[in-house]
Amino acid sequence: MIGRSLYFKNVTILNADGPAGSALRVRGGHIQAIDGVPGRKDCIIDGQGGLVIPGLINAHDHLELNTFKRLKYRDSYTHALQWIEDIEARFDSDPDLIEPRRQPLADRLFVSAVKNLLSGATTVCQHNPFHRQLRRNYPIRVVKHYGFCHSLFRGERPDQSFQKTNSADPWIIHLAEGINARAEAEFEQLNELGVLSDNTVLVHGVGLTAEQRRALAARGGGLVWCPGSNFFMFGQTAQVKELAQVHKLALGSDSRLSGEVDLLAELKLAAQTQQLSSRQLFRAVTTDAARVLRIRHGGRGQIRVDREADLVLLPRSSAPDPFSSILNLRRVQLELVMLGGKPLIGSVCMQPVFKATRTGFAAVTVDGIEKLMAMKLVDYLKQSSVQEAGVMIHQQGAT
Repeated sequence: MIGRSLYFKNVTILNADGPAGSALRVRGGHIQAIDGVPGRKDCIIDGQGGLVIPGLINAHDHLELNTFKRLKYRDSYTHALQWIEDIEARFDSDPDLIEPRRQPLADRLFVSAVKNLLSGATTVCQHNPFHRQLRRNYPIRVVKHYGFCHSLFRGERPDQSFQKTNSADPWIIHLAEGINARAEAEFEQLNELGVLSDNTVLVHGVGLTAEQRRALAARGGGLVWCPGSNFFMFGQTAQVKELAQVHKLALGSDSRLSGEVDLLAELKLAAQTQQLSSRQLFRAVTTDAARVLRIRHGGRGQIRVDREADLVLLPRSSAPDPFSSILNLRRVQLELVMLGGKPLIGSVCMQPVFKATRTGFAAVTVDGIEKLMAMKLVDYLKQSSVQEAGVMIHQQGAT
């Protein structure tokens, strides 16, 4: 049973190319109409002047690492390898590393899904093995078709990893994650290995020179920008204009071991660097992210008729630039997060959406604010050995 169709009125539908309408009809998990008329039995939702945007795409996360606290052991690093070696040296001595590693993998992965959904991210790209727990009943979309290598200094040989990757899929590697000569030299090392191509996706790129960034863009490759992690470790971040100009830049949160708390916090920090326009930043978590990750189905990153209804409803904003509306939001301010036409998290006033779609829900508190959460999320959180910080379940809901 799919429940009643939803008709959102009094909204602004916002795609990367601008406003696309003022009403939206969702049925059976897909967008049925933009600016059409409601059906006789539709559940009509007044968006009160808010923005409906595509579900965001988090282009870089380590889903098993989000229950760790943010850690470093020096004031600043010049290369990520130094940070990794500091972490590895304390695996068996630092309680902040020992305790999270004892948590069941399935629970850690689930908390990562909640982290992303609360921030409006409905699709995420994992930079680690595609664990079996991600394949079935995982409550967020995970990019399935990709190849990856950790870096030039960890994991599989880059050339072998690249050759095993389907040329239609992205091949992803941490690169130039640092500010020293070693980080700068990594781009040329990758080039010598013959793995710089139009499906190559570099993560971080702090140490890339302007010439290297232009060369990457000329090859058709992409860059995933994680400013929070970069500032935390190095006190500076990548320069990204060249990649944004050719629509090959995506934004990622990285894990909480080094990055910001979620993708919204990364967006805010990215905006503070003043490198990109608000529209470019919006693209980096919607259409450009889908392009970099070569997401070929479902129309993710856009709101289009017949596409999957992965949607986020933002509150009304007085900003003259609609794209800037998302740049200073906290997760509790999102009015509704939907995946495939089903509400997962919403404000209390969105209860009719849950009921119309026959989605069981419960009342929860998120960062001190009462919200509604789908029961499939609540049920797992109740039995999980680890919880998402700031989320408290306090009342049984209804179907």
